[in-house]
Formats: sequence, structure tokens, C-alpha cells
Amino acid sequence: MTSRPPTSAGLTSDEARARLAEAGPNELKRAAATPVWRQVGRQFANPLVLLLLVACAVSALLGEVADALAISVIVVVNAVVGYVQEARAERALQALRSMTAPRARVMRDGRLSTIAAAEVVVGDLLVLEAGDIIAADAQLVEAHALAANEAPLTGESAPVEKKGGKSEDGAPLAERYDRVFMGTSITRGTATAAVVATGMRTE
Repeated sequence: MTSRPPTSAGLTSDEARARLAEAGPNELKRAAATPVWRQVGRQFANPLVLLLLVACAVSALLGEVADALAISVIVVVNAVVGYVQEARAERALQALRSMTAPRARVMRDGRLSTIAAAEVVVGDLLVLEAGDIIAADAQLVEAHALAANEAPLTGESAPVEKKGGKSEDGAPLAERYDRVFMGTSITRGTATAAVVATGMRTE
């Protein structure tokens, strides 16, 4: 299915360049990865673990080798499990951050153009169709049988029906039928949408 070019001419290249210079690239900031030694160290900062370490030392001083060994094993297993869980959570977060669109179709200078998603700016007119990952938060201008997968944002597993118009002010994200959001995807239909937020200002 191919999207129909919208009637709006969209931004000019000069307008887009000026807005990009002012607002910066349409990207989510990525925090530096936590060093392994710090992740491991955090597992021993728990008061209960510290208490176990004290008990281990006391047992060793009293000659209770079996008790000291058992406590040591518990502490090590706890640290390993905690580290693995934290590492998995960090990888999951990095995966979510990478779920942004690499490219986007927008109207520029009166014609349909494909640009890097990082160059999308507020005011751009996105042209969307099934399979697209949405490059920025946008207000629907036109929508035809449109549905979006918003699970990364709201946790809602079923596709959400979208349409033009205006949802109620203050409506929860899952009920904003007139908006599409960065990192979510179009599962059905076609649409055009005006970008209202980019980068770290998106939902």
C-alpha cells in the first residue's frame, strides 16, 4: 500500500534547517552504560547483604567454618542474581531506545521526501502507512482505517484505532485517538500527521 501525498506542502528546507538548529536532532539521549564493577558493587550495598557479611566474618572468627562458607555462598549467589537482573533490565532499556524510526517520510518543499528520522522537526508533516515506525509525536491531520501498536508506550497489546479530530484534554495516552507517538508503529491504514514534539520532548 502506498500513501497518498497530502495536499499540504509541509515545511520548506530552510524552515526545517532553522528548526533543527534551534531544537537539536530528533533523538533520545542515551545514558552511558554502567560499568560492570559498579553493577557488581551495588549488589553488596544492600543492608541485608552487609549484615550477612558481618555474620560471615563473625562465624569465621569463631571457627564456624561451615556457617561462614554457607553465608558466603548465599551472598555470592544473591550478588550474581542481582547483577544478571540489572544487566537484563539495562539491555531491555537500550532495546526500547533503539526502537525509534531510522528514516521518515515527510512533505518538504511541496514534495514527498525520505529523510533521517533525526532530522524530523516540529511542524513537519509525516506521511504514514502500515509497517512504519513513527519518528516523532504527531497530531493526525488525515487518517484512513488507521491503527497503531502502542505497546512500547502504554503496554496495550491490541492495536489502537486512530482517527482525526481532537481527543479530550488531559486524556490518558491510551485514549488519545488523535495522536501518534514516537517509537510506536502503524499496523493498518494510512495517515498524515503534523509533528508536535521531537527527541526528549516526546511522550
